Amino acid sequence: MTVPEDVTEYITTNHPNGYCDDCIRWALDLSRRQQVQQITSSLGNTEDYVRENGECWSCGKQKMVIRRA
Repeated sequence: MTVPEDVTEYITTNHPNGYCDDCIRWALDLSRRQQVQQITSSLGNTEDYVRENGECWSCGKQKMVIRRA
């Protein structure tokens, strides 16, 4: 699987919870948060995903999170 596919699967599998880019990066053992941020920003522009300020289900911090719509 590609990194975008991994990120999409992670978000979909953990629906309806929202996750920050840092926690997605950690969960998928990726080296760069910026790579995750580019993917989640693109997904956030679609009807299937919501990217908004909120509490990350994993770390509990108030950050930009993404979840399935």
